[in-house]
Amino acid sequence: MSNPFLQQQHNPRTIAFAFTLLLLLALASESMHFQFLYGITFSLTSLFVLLGLRIFGFVPGMLMAVFVPCIGIFLFDQPAYHLLLLAEAAVIGIFLGRFKNRLFRLDAVFWLLIGMPTAYSLHAVNSTLASKDLILITCIIAMNGMFNALFAEMIQQYFPLRKWSGFAFDNRRPRSFSRVLFHFSLGIVFLSFLLNIYVNSISSFKEACMYAQRLSSSEANRILDIWNEWQPMNGGVTVQEQARFLQSLLQSSPSDLVISFTNSAYTVIASSHTSLIGHLLHYEADKRTTAVNPQLLLTMPPEKRYTLELQTWHDGHFVYKDNVSASGFQIYIELPIKHYQNYLFSKYLTHFYYLIGLAIFAAILAYLINRWLSQSLQHLAAVTTDLPLTLEKSDTVVWPASGFVEIQSLIINFKQMSNNLIHLFQEARNSNERLEAQAIMLQQSEERLHQLAYYDMLTGLPNRLQFTLYVQEMIDSYAVSEQPIAVMFADINRFKQINDTLGHAVGDQLLKKAAERFEAAALQDCKVFRLGGDEFVFVGRYEDEAAIRDKGQAVVDSFNEPFVLADAQLFLTVSVGISHYPQDGDNMDTIISNADIAMYSAKEMGDGCYRLFTPQLVSTMTEKMQLENELYPALQQNQFSLHYQPKMNAATGELCGIEALIRWRHPTLGMIPPDKFIPLAEQSGFILEIDSWVFREACRQNKAWQDAGLQRICVSVNISARHFYQGQLSEMIEKALKDTGLEPQYVSLEITEGVFMQNMEQVIETIQYLRALGIQISIDDFGTGYSSLNQLQRLPISDVKLDRSFIQGITSDEKKSSIVKAIIQLIHSMNMKVVAEGVETDDESRFCKELKCDELQGYLFSRPLPPQELALLLGTHVEIPVQH
Repeated sequence: MSNPFLQQQHNPRTIAFAFTLLLLLALASESMHFQFLYGITFSLTSLFVLLGLRIFGFVPGMLMAVFVPCIGIFLFDQPAYHLLLLAEAAVIGIFLGRFKNRLFRLDAVFWLLIGMPTAYSLHAVNSTLASKDLILITCIIAMNGMFNALFAEMIQQYFPLRKWSGFAFDNRRPRSFSRVLFHFSLGIVFLSFLLNIYVNSISSFKEACMYAQRLSSSEANRILDIWNEWQPMNGGVTVQEQARFLQSLLQSSPSDLVISFTNSAYTVIASSHTSLIGHLLHYEADKRTTAVNPQLLLTMPPEKRYTLELQTWHDGHFVYKDNVSASGFQIYIELPIKHYQNYLFSKYLTHFYYLIGLAIFAAILAYLINRWLSQSLQHLAAVTTDLPLTLEKSDTVVWPASGFVEIQSLIINFKQMSNNLIHLFQEARNSNERLEAQAIMLQQSEERLHQLAYYDMLTGLPNRLQFTLYVQEMIDSYAVSEQPIAVMFADINRFKQINDTLGHAVGDQLLKKAAERFEAAALQDCKVFRLGGDEFVFVGRYEDEAAIRDKGQAVVDSFNEPFVLADAQLFLTVSVGISHYPQDGDNMDTIISNADIAMYSAKEMGDGCYRLFTPQLVSTMTEKMQLENELYPALQQNQFSLHYQPKMNAATGELCGIEALIRWRHPTLGMIPPDKFIPLAEQSGFILEIDSWVFREACRQNKAWQDAGLQRICVSVNISARHFYQGQLSEMIEKALKDTGLEPQYVSLEITEGVFMQNMEQVIETIQYLRALGIQISIDDFGTGYSSLNQLQRLPISDVKLDRSFIQGITSDEKKSSIVKAIIQLIHSMNMKVVAEGVETDDESRFCKELKCDELQGYLFSRPLPPQELALLLGTHVEIPVQH
């Protein structure tokens, strides 16, 4: 049972005052019992205890139930069997939480099953009363308890005691007519019976007193008449002789009467019970004696404290007293009350039978009245329950009939109201159908707008707008969760190439399948968004860096399996950049920017990897942006220059060619290596202008050396693959050769295998055109890209340059040496020369010569040299005019 003290309270002081008042009323009832017949009392104590239990809850109610009987026993000398009140409160309190409005029924069950058997057993142990008398007493005790429970339930039901007691609300439910009728009829029966018992007790006691006084006075008059006749004839006799005469008169007294004579000192001088002679007999001084009238007393034996024994008037007496004339003596006649008690108990037991019969009659009458009066109302209530829903469903309503005019009028009113409701429902149904159609259209429009606003139409993933809102919401809630937030940017590598070569339809299919894999990789711990193009981003909370790394690797691994598109398998990779909040930034823009920086850094590390953001990446990215922005000014301000690295004939050791390599001397950063700015130029497309300048400058320098009488050799120039798709390569080469006057056979174009990735036929056509001009074509970094034997045999290639990765360690790696030997033989079989680049040791040079390499290039022979130093290798040093 929930404790109301724990509920919402209106005024704690009012609650405390109400509890104290109820406790004081219970104590007052415990101290002032109403006397019923012959010592049996009636108490209202349990009424206030049960009210406290019902209003304040189990714990406060039990405190009251323990405190009040203990005070009654130890302070007011009540019998110990009053502790039954404690058992009554405990049992009812346990079940009251489940049956809140069944206080009387719970109490009745308690007395029938526990209380009455316990009370009867306690009284039967030491009592001398007959069984039927004990049954009567037990019934009266039980009736007292049930009377209190009934009226406690009625008070609680019909008075807002919880509100008066200081609680903020009163959760009483509406009362049923049958319950009110039950309370009314049973309350009338109880009150009538109690009043009848009380009135009969008073009249019966008066009757008993009159009978006792008449019987006692008759016997006293008989004795005193004899005494009055004897005394004048025996004047001057001693007190002892008078006592002996009085003792002789008592020999003929009835045995059920105790007659005693006392002197002025209240000492017994004669008694029908000789054991009393010589003892003091002063009834008026006994606190257990009550004066009924001047001649009749009611005396009770001393009470036994803390006993479970029932103490009634069974052992009490009526005492008649009178003065003995002309002697100073007093006569006392004791008449046992039990003679009348047996008669009256039988009489009251009959009253109990009448009570039971009357209660049964009242219950039957209440049932009949309830059935007769409220049956039609109950039927009407049942019919009108959910009446609008019933009418809306077009169900048939069976209306009740009643013999009462008022109820019948109410039924007719409900019928008319239902007809009006049916009409309203029909109109509402038509309106609802129109509104539902409009609502469906509106909902579809809203869903469409929401989908357009927050979701990517191609993949179905949340879009950039929802990503921004989601990240900001997670950042705002960080103060509560205190879990770091990870933002992971994922970019599909070479997606643009696939989109350009296979078409946008295949690219869209790839994005859909990639989104499916990303969603599977996200699982439950993070959310994936598509920002646009091939950029996807993951957002989630993680406890440590290890978990973030695992998730980054899971995203990378989601591309391990090939994609099947357009009946072909595509092996793709994804690059992932990761940043954390709040470690890598204190706002959303910074976190997103840092994740983007980490993603571009992952791309530079190689395909299919992830990278966590570090502050060093910002400086690296800043430097790249600076270099990219300063490429054009560098070209305009002549910050670029060419160095030339010689190529040696493997057989003769003579200089047979040179390769032009660009260098950038920055005014503030110093010498910047090509591997830093060439990729930036490739990405930005500025490589076209750089390659054009390099080609023209290499041709100009070579022509200047020739004009100076130096050795005529071929200069190799690296050309970006972009020239074959975006630039006008043939026109650029023809114009440079014409402007510089260099013959085409002294120029070689070095192209990488990436040239063959797109539009193969156009590339072959361009190469064949250049070869027709006399320009040599060389494949640079062979073996690191996408070359195939089929491509090589179709192209008019003059020579193939083996990448440094094949040459390094060739003397100690048999497998690598076998591969290189096979490649050289294959290239020779197609009438092409083989150039080994990156030769740095004598062993590598000797091994390449043994494998029949045609030309060698590397630091073993010479590093890239500026034009003035290279001129020394070409012959006598001459001043080379610098052309701006």
